[in-house]
Amino acid sequence: MTNSEILYQGNKSIRNLPINFNENDINLFEHELERAIPATALRHLEDITASPDGTLFWGSKILPESFPYPHFMNTWIGYKARLKFFARHFFFGRPKKTVHDAYWITDIWSLKYFHWMTDALPRLYTIRNKTKNATLLLPGAYEKTSYVEPSLQPFCIQDIAFIHGPVHCKNLNMPTHTAPTGNYNEHIIRDLRDLFTDFYQNAQPLPTGDKIYISRAGAEKRKIANEEECVSVLAEYGFKTVYFEEHAFEQQIRIASDARYLVSNHGAGLTNMLFMKTGSHVFELRKKDDAHNNCYFALASALNLNYFYQLCSPENPGQDANTANIVVDCQLLRKNIEQMLTWQPHQR
Repeated sequence: MTNSEILYQGNKSIRNLPINFNENDINLFEHELERAIPATALRHLEDITASPDGTLFWGSKILPESFPYPHFMNTWIGYKARLKFFARHFFFGRPKKTVHDAYWITDIWSLKYFHWMTDALPRLYTIRNKTKNATLLLPGAYEKTSYVEPSLQPFCIQDIAFIHGPVHCKNLNMPTHTAPTGNYNEHIIRDLRDLFTDFYQNAQPLPTGDKIYISRAGAEKRKIANEEECVSVLAEYGFKTVYFEEHAFEQQIRIASDARYLVSNHGAGLTNMLFMKTGSHVFELRKKDDAHNNCYFALASALNLNYFYQLCSPENPGQDANTANIVVDCQLLRKNIEQMLTWQPHQR
């Protein structure tokens, strides 16, 4: 069914503590200070059926490669049962298009902006010299997602096929994940930054300046409950409020690459630190006691950015960090902003 070749060797990611680290918060970061990053391999699979929702099948078997972690296939019992039902009653009764050779880079999480930019596209980067004259298959939903097409342009792929029905692939080539989600192969993620900033370097500049605050006011969850107060404080220090969803993808790249200081609460907007120059500063407002969501701390480290943070109480006590709105202590915000703006590398 399969064979593989190594694309990138494994390595170890060593991360520094945040610049404004408080020793009382060691439990939030200590388990993330060193992480083994596995090798990335290109797997060659035969006779695979790809469904339009992004699930892969070999015969009637759902492949673990459909998931961000292979064990998800076994632990997500309810989800697995629904997929089996889909396969038995709908999927195999429909005619299938056949392709002889194609590439695949997604899993069931990849449509979200963070996972597309930091999980799927790094996989594509590892095969960038193989896909220019090949077919890249993507689930149908990706066709209407605003950031997918412009984010693929730097790769100069001639044939991108969005599948809206089952497709049988005689030979499906799939790079493995370059790192567990929320972690990064530092060489790949830095090279990916260079690819985007070089390709879009002539995008029209916007008058946002070098200090930006990314607002989540338009999001459904994880907002700042007292954002108006925070924006007022940040404006005193020259920060301009940016709503990334109002800007085209190439403009988002230019805004982030022009920024020297970026502030936001935990959410997809922080993904755009990917486009910031080495040595820039990132400040994350995050829910207190959340030791799990360190993806932006790790990303800042991988990109050689200076990471600052502030812990915030949830608006509704007991609410999960993935959904909770937060309340920012603006007096502490002032202190942290001033520290970030005056910090010099020799102070570490």
